[in-house]
Amino acid sequence: MLRSPPTVARRAQRAGRASPRRAWFSTLRCRRTASGTARRPARCAPRARCGEDAGWREACFGTLEGARSATLARRLAHHRDAADPLRAVLTELSASAGGEHPDAVVARALAALDRAADDGDEVLVVTSGVTILLLLDALGADLDHVVAGPANLSVSTVEGGPGRWCVTRAVDQAM
Repeated sequence: MLRSPPTVARRAQRAGRASPRRAWFSTLRCRRTASGTARRPARCAPRARCGEDAGWREACFGTLEGARSATLARRLAHHRDAADPLRAVLTELSASAGGEHPDAVVARALAALDRAADDGDEVLVVTSGVTILLLLDALGADLDHVVAGPANLSVSTVEGGPGRWCVTRAVDQAM
C-alpha cells in the first residue's frame, strides 16, 4: 500500500514534540502556513496563540523581488568562491538593486527573536529560509551541511535569551 507523505502539520508535530504557548509567523510568504496552523492548532502547537511579527519577514531582494529561482541561482554561482555566497549576493543586491542588506535582515530577526522570548520557554517561529540562514549564521550555527537552503520544513532550535542565544539544532530535516 502506498502512503502519501506526511503533511506539513504532521511533520511539524513529529519534529516539535513540544507544545509552545506562542507561535510567531512572518507576514509575507509564511502567512498561508500561519493561517493553516492557526486553524489546526492541535496538530502543530496545541496551546499556541498565533501572531504575526514583521521582524520575521523574508529578505527583500529589491528589483529581483519575485524573480525565478534560477536568477538567484546564477548570482549564487557567480559568488561561489566567496566565504558566504548568500551574504555576497544579498550585499550586492542591497548596493545595486535596492535589496535589503543581510545585516539589516539579521538585526530585525534578532529583535524578533528577543521579542518572541518574552512569550515563555517554548516558542514556534515559521519564517523564510533566507531569514533563518542569516540569523543562524549570525548566532554561530554550523551550517556546513546546508547546501541549497533549508527544506520547506526543517527545524532549528535556539535556546537562551536576549544577548545569550545558542543554536542547538540547525536546519534539521530528519522528521
